[in-house]
Amino acid sequence: MADRHLTVRRRVAASPDSVWNVFADFPNLADHWGGLKASRPIGDQTQGVGARRQVDLAPVGTLVETVTGWEEGRRIATMNQPSALVPFKQAESRLTLEPDGDGTAITFDYRYVPRGGPVGRLTGPVIDTMLRRTFESMLASVEDASLEGADRT
Repeated sequence: MADRHLTVRRRVAASPDSVWNVFADFPNLADHWGGLKASRPIGDQTQGVGARRQVDLAPVGTLVETVTGWEEGRRIATMNQPSALVPFKQAESRLTLEPDGDGTAITFDYRYVPRGGPVGRLTGPVIDTMLRRTFESMLASVEDASLEGADRT
């Protein structure tokens, strides 16, 4: 499907259950990560294959994410339908959690097709750098939210 592929990994001190609880709160990612303006459910289903959310990006843009794979406690895959203000035509992601000692190893894979044909291919490395920073920020915020959630239990 995609022309571009990024993988971001992070080992976090939180347990897999605590990390999963943050990601499984699928429609509410913006509650855990300040890198988004907002996120909200589309429809009544908020977990599992078929759940959808609208994500309002910072500084501009909106996309709709649909869950295409859900393995409880371990994996979430999504297909993204971006709007005109997002620099890619289509994208998909796969988030995987694995126990790692007393913490969790998180792997976030992202595949996308840039807009603009040949020009889009030229801007791909710039978009990759921007996305990589964004995803690293997301994983750091999820670690913080996971540790906060574990402290409350």
